[in-house]
Amino acid sequence: MTGHALIVGAGGLGGPVAYALAAAGVRLTVCDDDRVDLSNLQRQVQFTIYDVGWPKADALAAALARRGATAVRTLARRFDAASAAELAGDAAVLIDGSDDPATKFAVADWAVAAGRAHVVAGVLRWGGTIFAGQPGSACYRCLFEEPPDDAPTCADAGVIGAACAVIGGLAAEAALDLLTGGATAAARAGSATVVDDLRRGLAPRQVRIHPRPGCPACARAPLPARARAGC
Repeated sequence: MTGHALIVGAGGLGGPVAYALAAAGVRLTVCDDDRVDLSNLQRQVQFTIYDVGWPKADALAAALARRGATAVRTLARRFDAASAAELAGDAAVLIDGSDDPATKFAVADWAVAAGRAHVVAGVLRWGGTIFAGQPGSACYRCLFEEPPDDAPTCADAGVIGAACAVIGGLAAEAALDLLTGGATAAARAGSATVVDDLRRGLAPRQVRIHPRPGCPACARAPLPARARAGC
């Protein structure tokens, strides 16, 4: 497979996403301004104790190289509205695996405005959510509207390592669908895949999101996409 994906966040979700996309032959840019900490190792399986102190993006790229991946670019930068265009470059799909609500909204908002496909994944405790969007579909802000002021982080509330692997794998699957296009991508775009609790053994739920009238992110989308979304 060809194509270019930007992964924002090289931690618990970014690692599984990068493993899957690199194995599929996708060219990757990995963006993360954090460094590996000893507390990360329980859930960020791409790192070992020898990576502690390294920039996460570089340590993930090294792990991918050991698996034979060569088309990986790293950026020890924070993704925000000011850096978005430079960091995203020509990426056809952006995948957010960060642990920061503001970053998730920055990724989704820029992708909508630039007419790019995007996947925003979040994990906490025993479950998580994967939102997939592309031009013409409902967007992340149609669903959540604004970043929460007091959202718990993985460090605050905890997360089981297996949940990162499951949510990261589903996020990679969504990104590959959006990269390849076709009926599968059209069915997935504008929806959220919800994993409620891995301990209960329930199948993931697929929740279709309708475009929200007056959504400020959709209002900045390229005109043809905005017209299709009805915002």
